[in-house]
Amino acid sequence: MALTGKRGVLALGCAGALLLFFDVGVRVLASNDEARFAVLARDVLRHGTWLLPRLGDTPYLNKPPLVAWLIAFASWPAGVVTQGTAVWPSLLAALGVTLLTWWIGRRLWDERVGLTAGFVVLTMHGVFTQARTAMPDMVLCLAMTGAMAAFVGSGFGAQPGALLACHLLLALGFLAKGPAALLGLVVIAVHALVTREGLWWRRLGPLRGAGVIAAVIGPWWLTAITSRGSEFVHDTVVTDWLVWFGPLTRLDAHTLLSPIAQTLAIVLPWSPLLPVAIVAVVRARDRMPAGGAAFLLAWLGVVFAVVALSSQQRMRYYLPLCPAAALLVAVWYHRLLPRQPALVGWAAAAAVAVGLIAWQVRDDARHNAATNLTAAAAVSSRDDLPLYTLGVPNLVASFYFDRPVKAVDAAPLAEGRLAPGYFLVDERALASWPAGCVTDRRGDGAANGRRFAVLRLPPPGCARPTGGAPSAG
Repeated sequence: MALTGKRGVLALGCAGALLLFFDVGVRVLASNDEARFAVLARDVLRHGTWLLPRLGDTPYLNKPPLVAWLIAFASWPAGVVTQGTAVWPSLLAALGVTLLTWWIGRRLWDERVGLTAGFVVLTMHGVFTQARTAMPDMVLCLAMTGAMAAFVGSGFGAQPGALLACHLLLALGFLAKGPAALLGLVVIAVHALVTREGLWWRRLGPLRGAGVIAAVIGPWWLTAITSRGSEFVHDTVVTDWLVWFGPLTRLDAHTLLSPIAQTLAIVLPWSPLLPVAIVAVVRARDRMPAGGAAFLLAWLGVVFAVVALSSQQRMRYYLPLCPAAALLVAVWYHRLLPRQPALVGWAAAAAVAVGLIAWQVRDDARHNAATNLTAAAAVSSRDDLPLYTLGVPNLVASFYFDRPVKAVDAAPLAEGRLAPGYFLVDERALASWPAGCVTDRRGDGAANGRRFAVLRLPPPGCARPTGGAPSAG
């Protein structure tokens, strides 16, 4: 019997809850990217720094604080941020993306397309794995998917009220990860230019009202400028938002193939079907609901093209195209495939679900085994000396040891200007340790697969430039 209506979306929600939440709190936050917003959320809970949460004594402005707020809310009942509460916003966002993808498919096509698309996006590698991180990418994906759902609900711009909701959701996406959320406006613009008639600036009518985005992000923006002034403009706006994501400067085989490889990887295990679905939908676009095929192709194409042209390539940057890819696969399967063997479809879905759970259990174990902080925890419990890292993620140490941890850069190391303290030093950096800084080696550890030594540099420290390996105590 086919799953339809309330029974179908209930089954989809239950499948999402099972696949997403069975290992909550198991994975270690092993990199600075994974631990950053958990540390910010802890500062929010303890010191009430809602607009400008801090890393140490410095306000963090490279990304707006929405994800830190969400982690703080998730941690509020227990009063403490844990590696479990840190990922709740991403897990709930992934479930939200699943249900919104279902709604878009149902609204533009039918219940079968919606349910299939929801299951496909839920089981895509990008959504399934990013849901287990404390980074802002999954929340951004939820905001963009919600905005695209509101755009569909507005009749592709015909109803101003729903279009306002679209712009508000993009504003929330901006508060999650900055200007990347504005890709939603580009999708709307491309769709309008392709499907509407008349002068080009009149076709961009659905962008009217996008100024509400500035109104929503304005308070944080003004607070950041007031706090850091020109430093915020240079370090965040220019360097982190513009230069970091600037266009690629060279063309070679790697830069040309990397975006395709990243896209196919993030939509696994469905990537073999995506090119087939795209070709089939393009050929049958005239038989699709008005604007439906153009909408999905614009969504997928804009995210892919803009990220592909960026000089910075990360698989997670392609995450917002996953719902569009899932919808294309579902439309192809239910509307364009001549035969739809139900038994094969159910068997494939069951195999994917079981395979993902088995793979995730194994990957959690492998991931956690790559981090060992036991020796570092022993010295961090002592407050006689400060704690530093060299080549080791300092935010991971700060999160798990619940104390300030400062990363040492190359300059004081090369000049032999190191203050007394405990140092977590990457094994590859030991060769450059100043010989004049005599240390006691207190143990070894690992962080995200990288081995490190735990060293104690007692007072008075070292203050002369020398070279060599650390002395063993």
